[in-house]
Amino acid sequence: MRLGVSVRAIFQISLHRKDKVLLERLKDFFKVGRVAMRSDDAVVYEVSSLKDLQVILNHLEAYPLITDKWADLQLFKQVIELMKNQEHLTQEGLAQIVNIKASMNFGTISEAIMSLFSSIEPVKRPERTDFTIYDPYWVVGYVEGEGMFFVNIYKRKDTVLGEGVKLVFKITQDKRNIALLESFTSVFSTGKVSQPPTTAQPMDFMITGLAHITKNLIPFFQAYPLEGAKKDDFEDFLKVGELMKSKSHLNKKGLEQIRLIKSGMNSNRY
Repeated sequence: MRLGVSVRAIFQISLHRKDKVLLERLKDFFKVGRVAMRSDDAVVYEVSSLKDLQVILNHLEAYPLITDKWADLQLFKQVIELMKNQEHLTQEGLAQIVNIKASMNFGTISEAIMSLFSSIEPVKRPERTDFTIYDPYWVVGYVEGEGMFFVNIYKRKDTVLGEGVKLVFKITQDKRNIALLESFTSVFSTGKVSQPPTTAQPMDFMITGLAHITKNLIPFFQAYPLEGAKKDDFEDFLKVGELMKSKSHLNKKGLEQIRLIKSGMNSNRY
């Protein structure tokens, strides 16, 4: 390139390779982009040509984002317009794109790129706080990417076996999305947002307690089923819940059965 820098606008979804089929279904839905494996057990759906990106942008115009990624999308669209006008091929346009990039996602700029500019001034991120979770299927899709059904086996002195079992559902997000996490308490009519020890750590929306999980969480996902690999985690989550309801977790055989189920969940499933 004349300026020694190449610019690419990329829409990407990255999941564990066990969800490759889910990404292939997205590719079939949009009819653009590609699905590719990575060496770190991840699989990505990626769209990078300006023509194909317009398909994604049209979809997100019809079905708007409601989290902090909405701000990233607005900045992303600004970069695409600059590229369509060939301004990324000029020093001034390239500097503008770098300033926009510095405000997107987590604002990472490589040292090699930083060395090409005397100063980088991140643009102001658009703000949107008036979001509303209006569709349960949106929640299901969000949980597919960001949620976790987890079985915690921990030391507990007041039990015969010296161990306890806890079911945990959580959604982890950067602190920028605290309003979103707090809104899930209304979606599920239970749960709470944990406060991490430091502001640099992500935050969790969590539902624990067998009563809350049985009454609020499980009926939701039975009414609005998951479709990716987390569906299998949810099914195992249900099995452990049934064992706990029957008090089987209090005897050695039942606890070992739960331990076996847990060993095949989440990142161990593949």
